[in-house]
Amino acid sequence: MSKHTLFAGGAVLGATLALSPFVFAGPPAPLPATYNPTQSFAPLISSVQGAVVAIDVEGVRDVSQELPPMFRDFLSPHGMEPQPQHGQGSGFLVSEDGLVVTNHHVIDGADSIQVKFTDGRAVRAKVLGSDASLDIALLKLQDDGPYTFLTLGDSDKAEVGDWVLAMGNPLGLGYTVTAGILSGKGRVMDDAANEDFLQTDAAINPGNSGGPLMALDGRVVGMNTAIVRGANAVGFSVPANLIRGALDDLRERGHVARGFIGIATQPLDEDLVKAMGLASNEGVLVASVQPGTPGEEAGLAAGDVIVSVDDLRVKDPVELVKAVSRRAPGDAVKLGFLREGKERTVKATLIERPDTVSAAGGGEGAEERDPGDRVGELGLELGSVPAAMAQARGVSGGVLVQSVAPNSPLAGRLKPGDVVLSVNQREVSSPKQVAEALKNAGDEAVALVARGEVRRFVVLPLK
Repeated sequence: MSKHTLFAGGAVLGATLALSPFVFAGPPAPLPATYNPTQSFAPLISSVQGAVVAIDVEGVRDVSQELPPMFRDFLSPHGMEPQPQHGQGSGFLVSEDGLVVTNHHVIDGADSIQVKFTDGRAVRAKVLGSDASLDIALLKLQDDGPYTFLTLGDSDKAEVGDWVLAMGNPLGLGYTVTAGILSGKGRVMDDAANEDFLQTDAAINPGNSGGPLMALDGRVVGMNTAIVRGANAVGFSVPANLIRGALDDLRERGHVARGFIGIATQPLDEDLVKAMGLASNEGVLVASVQPGTPGEEAGLAAGDVIVSVDDLRVKDPVELVKAVSRRAPGDAVKLGFLREGKERTVKATLIERPDTVSAAGGGEGAEERDPGDRVGELGLELGSVPAAMAQARGVSGGVLVQSVAPNSPLAGRLKPGDVVLSVNQREVSSPKQVAEALKNAGDEAVALVARGEVRRFVVLPLK
């Protein structure tokens, strides 16, 4: 999430697959023949409220780990005593025998979970599976039921402007319903693996996390998840179709097994389209390919532009993530891509996405520095990459940006500490090679740059 976005859960502990027959089986709860949503939502609310629950969690938190490292040295050898924590959130039942969907951040770190119904009943629950990156968790009630449950709708068919109801347990007040419209789709927020949030202006508050976002036919179109700090009508929900694709994995494996190619990507902006001679900005630019992954085995390379998955066109990184992550590990996908102006295709057999994807870890080594060459007319000072830096970032070769003059045309494009790996898809390993590549590049060049653990293509204006 961005720094302006907050999880809507009150918990303070931490922040298309084939479906089994009982999951979301059958139509939504029957509604009275006299139900008229233009007059009142009350009949709908009455029919579904038994399946919407409040979730109370108890656990402990190691407060010492939240202190800056410099202050931990002043603690006793045993650190600070773990602090008891209490959190609240929401959820909804999805099966007759007591499966409950909620957010991962609602139950993260919980030692005990209690689910409370609108009629006053309280039932203990255990976690069957949870996925932090998608912020989805699946619970199982300890009593067998039978229970009233909700049916997932097709969130892809939901349209901006549709009426929706947000249900849950905001601020610990108990069962609450707010109404609004679906005000946006395909929303992307920083630090979230899901890049397809639904946006609504139905009021969502802390404690609403995990509750259903419901269409007026009684089907769930999303799960309330996050709010924007300072906004009074901007909330976000995980789409129902994404939830549907995750539940079997959560029940059977305890986590979501998502397809993985092993590439880092970036969108195509106008500068990149012009510099690379592309016809449009539709497609996804490959910034790097991880060794030993399906992307490398298929022959993908930095600078390729992926335009389709199994003949389905992908316009941007969001569509690529959706197309790949909804496929299972072991599935073979056909990738269409552009290289040097020609469209090609390869097949890649997906593997399971690892929990974390990062560059190689750090290590020790003698630091070797080059006195440095200047690309004087561009205001650049370049040098060799210290061995320790190369090992820590997982790069081989490349050239270190030591300084960029404030009046340089590259100021703001390159920064000290960047490692230039290639210029116009030509690998570079010395300042001299960079100078030669830039000299022959014309008015602009495209460089592949490693900045920290991220690799991106950057357009370099040379005049």
